[in-house]
Amino acid sequence: MAKPQLPHVGSEFYSMFKETVALSRYVFRNEKGSQFVFTGSGTIGMESSVVSLVSHGDRTLTLVNGYFGHRMLMLNQVHGAQAGSLEFSDGRAADPDALRKELDKSNYSVVFITHVDTSSSVINPVEDLVEECNKAGVLSVVDSVCAIGGVPLDFDTLGADIVFTASQKALAAPPGAVLIAVSPRAIEHMEKRKAPIESYYLNLLRWKPIMDDPRMYLATPATQVIMALREAMLELKEEGVENRWARHKKLGELTRGKVEGWGQRFVAEEGHRADTVTSFWVQKENAGEVQGTLEKEHGIMIARGLYDDRDKMLRIGHFGILSVDRLRASLDSMEKVMKELGTVPGDVRVATPKMNR
Repeated sequence: MAKPQLPHVGSEFYSMFKETVALSRYVFRNEKGSQFVFTGSGTIGMESSVVSLVSHGDRTLTLVNGYFGHRMLMLNQVHGAQAGSLEFSDGRAADPDALRKELDKSNYSVVFITHVDTSSSVINPVEDLVEECNKAGVLSVVDSVCAIGGVPLDFDTLGADIVFTASQKALAAPPGAVLIAVSPRAIEHMEKRKAPIESYYLNLLRWKPIMDDPRMYLATPATQVIMALREAMLELKEEGVENRWARHKKLGELTRGKVEGWGQRFVAEEGHRADTVTSFWVQKENAGEVQGTLEKEHGIMIARGLYDDRDKMLRIGHFGILSVDRLRASLDSMEKVMKELGTVPGDVRVATPKMNR
């Protein structure tokens, strides 16, 4: 990113951008669908999926078991859908049986699913959920912002119609780029809409020709962000996406073992805890104090819960290019701070968790 800025209409950036789109296909394992990369946050991917697929009055269903499910529901409401929701308590995974029963009762056009909810650290069974959507003939959209690159996902075999992610988590690039895989069925749905897509920038049909030929112009890309994303995905490809999934599994096992040893209570139910982020309830409800002390004294940044859970919950992100050794050192520092603040009893001795090698 520190290199001299490239003109977005020049041949050098053109070739870099084409390579970036190809690399994103590799990451998504997308050979059958269309692939998109453009400037924006993960929310841009979420909103462009809603705007491009949903017309005013369409019945949609959002599976909600965390903050980002609520955001997806809100975007459906903002854009005029008859937006229904199937809600599960925070920490509980979405239930495919409950989805099947709901789809049997009502006619929906699109179902919106969160893969890993960053707030609760729940990983939903997306394969089973998407399968229920396909059986019912309903389009499906998967928010995989906190999963792609760190959690196994194969777009071609999953059968979802849109899967999107952002650059800054398991891909380990700076924030500012959204990556989207779209099925041929979803493209056909957009093309056959009776009402036009009510957006310029968020219209995936407008972006599709640019992905085919980046020399065409729709909007100026954040060139340095795209260049950094390309470099990050070259590193990912060198590691191998399956090896990156395996490393994230080790990171998840290490973190969960430590949290369990501290005697803290996980937010996500057992069997549905993500390998990219771990959320847990802080018994003393001093999450802000732990977060601030850890950053000030050790230079380590973790996140708190959102809104009403700010003082009650801590969230540890363990994704990207993070090594097991660095994570272990960070967790040891966090344990020290939590003992000093009384969040973890001072006499607790936490063994190093056993991990699959």
